This record gives sequence, structure tokens and C-alpha cells, in this order.
Amino acid sequence: MKKIFVLTNPTSGKRKALKALATLEEVLAADHIPYESFLTHADRNGWQTVEQELNKTFTDVIILGGDGTINEAVNGLKPNIPVSIIPCGSGNDYVKCLDLGKTLHEQIETAISGKIKLVDIGICNGRKFLNGVGVGFDGQIVADMASQKTWLQGAAKYYYHVLKILSSYKAKPFDFSIDKESHKKGLILLCVAKGTTFGGSFKLTPDAALDDGKLHICEIGDLKPLRRFLNISRLESGSHVELKEVLIHQAEELVINEQPQLHAHIDGEYFGNPPFRFSVLKGGLTVRVKT
Repeated sequence: MKKIFVLTNPTSGKRKALKALATLEEVLAADHIPYESFLTHADRNGWQTVEQELNKTFTDVIILGGDGTINEAVNGLKPNIPVSIIPCGSGNDYVKCLDLGKTLHEQIETAISGKIKLVDIGICNGRKFLNGVGVGFDGQIVADMASQKTWLQGAAKYYYHVLKILSSYKAKPFDFSIDKESHKKGLILLCVAKGTTFGGSFKLTPDAALDDGKLHICEIGDLKPLRRFLNISRLESGSHVELKEVLIHQAEELVINEQPQLHAHIDGEYFGNPPFRFSVLKGGLTVRVKT
């Protein structure tokens, strides 16, 4: 018998998640589907909530929140039971690679009875990630977003911070290896992804796939300030891959050696500095998608 574990971040999307939760609970009650609802809060995030409360009586998990909440929940998940997502964050980058339905009611229907799909999980220093890890420029952006307040939200907030440091950010030395092949070079950023999109609209790894067993890696070299401004729109179309300063790789393993100057994010949340070791857990997550 189905019993659903519902996890909600009440602060996601200006409390959009709470409104979605109310609708979801109405549908579950009308369909007589047993469930228990849990909220994340300051002293118990999604990771802790899932780890402490999810037991063998639950058959499914539904997550209402953004990329950060999804990341936390999956890191607390031990049994590989079906996970459904009702996107309620500001960027919702990860779900751009999943067909969940366009409306809230379609997404709820998918969450309850969608078909099963196996997708990969990225691993960085033992922590799971679903969409990707950004090291360098985009890691600095997330660090700035966390420390500098602005009234902007979502993709607009991300874009604001991109433009703020776009001309002044200097390429930094990276010492890394891709499938054991060593590289040392100055880069603006190195993105390691399973998903395609970051910051709401930037397609850093446009050909990435959730289920191909590969890490998709985008490296951007020392692109000069003027060329950065002239080509920033290419990040939204994915055509930046045609620039001579951009290289795209597919790999099963990546190692970035220690470099305290580099900041990183993992699924949009600040993640500190290298060293980092990346790998792929193939088929490590079961998700529900639209039938």
C-alpha cells in the first residue's frame, strides 16, 4: 500500500511551496492516499529530516522546494525509493531535465502516479549532487549571493551578481585531472554537471544527460572582459561551446587539487574550496516523471 513522505521547504519561492503543499494535501486526502508531512526549518534541514524520519513504512517521497532542498533530501535518502519533485524554488534548474508537467496539478499527478525513471547521481567528496557543481566564477557568484543582500530574487538575482563581477573576476590556476589525465591551466570556471542549466537560464552543459553515466564538464579559460560581455548571451543558448576558450568533456572521474582561491557551489548552495573528487553513481536515484 502506498504511503508518501512529503518534505516541504516552507521558505522556497516566497512561500510558494506552502501553497503547493496545501493543494497536494487536498488531492492526497481526496484520493485516500496515506501520507505524512514534514517541514524543513533552521535547525533541521531536508537532509536531517529525511535521515531521521523516513522509515520502511513509506513507499514514496515527494519534495516541494528548490534545488537546494532536493539536494538535501537526496543526501538524507538511504533506501532508493521513488522520489517525486514539485518544483517551488527560484531557479528550479534540475527539473529542467525532467518532464514533470507544466501546471501544479500536472506535477501533483506525476508525483503520485508518474512512471519510474532511473537517473544518475553525481558524487563530490562523498556528497551527492543532482544538477551540478560550479568551481571558480559561478562558485564566487553563489558566495556573493549568500553574503550580499539584494531585493532581487531567482534568476534576476543570479544575473545581477554575474554582471557585477563579470569584468573584474580574474582567471585562477586550476590543477585537475579528468579520467586520470592531468591538466594545469588558468580558468574562469570549471562546471561539473549532470543537468544542463545553472542560475535559472545559463546552459553551461547543454548536452548533459541525467542517465548517461557520465560527468559533463565545461571549462572556460581566460576569456577577456570585453569578450565576456559580448558573449554572455551565448550561455543562455548554449552556443558558448563554440568559443575557443571553452572546452567540453565527458568523463567518469574528475579530481581538482587543493586551491583556496577557488569557491564552489553544489546544486546552487555554497560548498567551500577544493580539493574535490567527483564520480558518478549510475542509476542511483529513482524519480517519477510524467507518463
